[in-house]
Amino acid sequence: MYIALIDIELKDNTENEFKAWITESNKVLSKFPGFVSRRLVKSDDGKYGLVVEFTDKESHVKLHQTKEHGEIHKQLMSFLKKPPVPNFYHVISQ
Repeated sequence: MYIALIDIELKDNTENEFKAWITESNKVLSKFPGFVSRRLVKSDDGKYGLVVEFTDKESHVKLHQTKEHGEIHKQLMSFLKKPPVPNFYHVISQ
């Protein structure tokens, strides 16, 4: 499993619209081999993040090369105050 933990900062008053967009854009991403899930999370202090899971790093790389991902990323940026900050991890034990 390959996981991206992505810190994001939403523009003011966009949470509800963003949650709906996550659900819709996940329908597109779910069609790609190796994509497992993408979830929006919120910390107790109000910070947002995305947890994105792939079966492997190669699937992640291939998805990022698609036109669909390019469009989703462009849409994502319209909701954010600044670029997302991703951190990538390989699951090494369960």
